[in-house]
Amino acid sequence: MPASDPKPKRLPDPARAASRELRRAFGGLAIAPLRLFEFFLEREVHVARSADCLDAPTPAWNTPEVVIPTDRPLRLFLSCGERSSEVHARRLVEATNAVVGKAGAPAPVWVGLGGRDLAAAGVRTLADPTAKASMGAQGISGQLGFWRGVLTAAGEGFRDARPDVATFVDAPALHLPMARIARRFGVPTLHHVTPQYWAWAPWRVKPYRRVMDRSLSILPFENDWFERHGVEVAYVGHPQQDVLSELPTPPPPDDAGRRTIALLPGSRSKEVEHALPVMLRAVAAARLGDAPVVVLQGSDQHAELIRDLIRAEGSAAKLVVGDPHAELPRARAALATSGTVLLDLLHHQLPTVVLYALTGKLRSRFASWLVTVPYFAGPNLLAREELLPEVAFPAEAPPEPSHVGRLLARCYNDARWRHSLAHGLERAARRLGPAGAAQRAAAHLLDLATAPR
Repeated sequence: MPASDPKPKRLPDPARAASRELRRAFGGLAIAPLRLFEFFLEREVHVARSADCLDAPTPAWNTPEVVIPTDRPLRLFLSCGERSSEVHARRLVEATNAVVGKAGAPAPVWVGLGGRDLAAAGVRTLADPTAKASMGAQGISGQLGFWRGVLTAAGEGFRDARPDVATFVDAPALHLPMARIARRFGVPTLHHVTPQYWAWAPWRVKPYRRVMDRSLSILPFENDWFERHGVEVAYVGHPQQDVLSELPTPPPPDDAGRRTIALLPGSRSKEVEHALPVMLRAVAAARLGDAPVVVLQGSDQHAELIRDLIRAEGSAAKLVVGDPHAELPRARAALATSGTVLLDLLHHQLPTVVLYALTGKLRSRFASWLVTVPYFAGPNLLAREELLPEVAFPAEAPPEPSHVGRLLARCYNDARWRHSLAHGLERAARRLGPAGAAQRAAAHLLDLATAPR
């Protein structure tokens, strides 16, 4: 009698998988005090390990050679959790398509989660997590229905599209639970832009290691840290370098045409609310005469809020919406929140005071204890010294305008300090490395997609 066909494996229910992940997230909050206690006992070890990694040499490129199948199109899943990461995701799509096209293979079939930019790149989007992007568990817990729907849509995509690999760009708070769901459907997982666990809460690397088949780091010192924690990681370089490499060479920092003070208060409404009043008061305290002041925003999403804050402070600052690189060549100094935007300012060698508003009682009270690195600004980490002055403050207790104003005045007027800073910024930029992150990331994506299951 012939053997019967094996019973097909029963696939998980996407909605139940999503609910399970949300329960897991709340369970993680419940045991957070235990994690903090364990961290307290081992904090000095983590601080020393992070310091070692900051000094680690830049790793060599490890770009795999891939043979693309030509008998069928690859099925690729891509997810973005925030609008700021969509430009990098779109370049990843373009680079992957170019490699596949050069191999003479059918164009990949893309499906995933993201906004209009991802859809414009040819990805069939199932949901848009960027519509309510927020940081950390507080944002997720306040919008349970929305995030359950996002995770359910991802699960349905894994079940129906049967992707060869699922690639997640940044946003680890969203993408760790999504990666767990992907693995239940037998889908390999790739994370582009490793999370900054080396900076704070390093215990989070354990669940991360279990759900990501491969991770792509963008800063030269990250590989060492993740390798020490057993994560399969490859260095691809910072994707923002791909954007910056296409810009014209900016004028020298002391060019006569650079008179503007640029304010970059971030792209989230809460970030703007906390940072912009501090910036406007610091400008007033710096007493820089008739220097033009501009508030730079990539979109008009928060235009009304920003204009209201400018009016409330009685400032003459002007809101400029659009590509910040059109305005930054005219800037002589800046006030900015910490984030990727600092690499834009690094490209322009712009003296900058970096602000970081600490939200929540736990974070503001214990921030210096929780952080395991000496700086929070990217250029300072790359240079291993505080090139750009940093000001961290509790959101409910803004710093003295005179203090930030003095730092801004030095950025604007102190020729000797500016000259020394320029050399330091050049050193940091060299360590960041060249463009080409999208092409290197595409090679790893295709390597996972074509690997035998």
